[in-house]
Amino acid sequence: MTPSTRALWLAITTLVAILVGSAGGLLGWTSGLNPAAAILTGAGSFTGAMWLMLSVIRFATNAGE
Repeated sequence: MTPSTRALWLAITTLVAILVGSAGGLLGWTSGLNPAAAILTGAGSFTGAMWLMLSVIRFATNAGE
């Protein structure tokens, strides 16, 4: 994987994780959580989505070899 391709995948992964984290935080807030707990829920969603997508990309591209 070239550096420019790697940067593109990282940008796409980050944008999708931001959307997932925002949706998680918004759903937490609308379900009655206080703002601090909703932010933590969104941060957890962002972290989980980022970790999962980076792991899938690494597996799919055989970057570990």
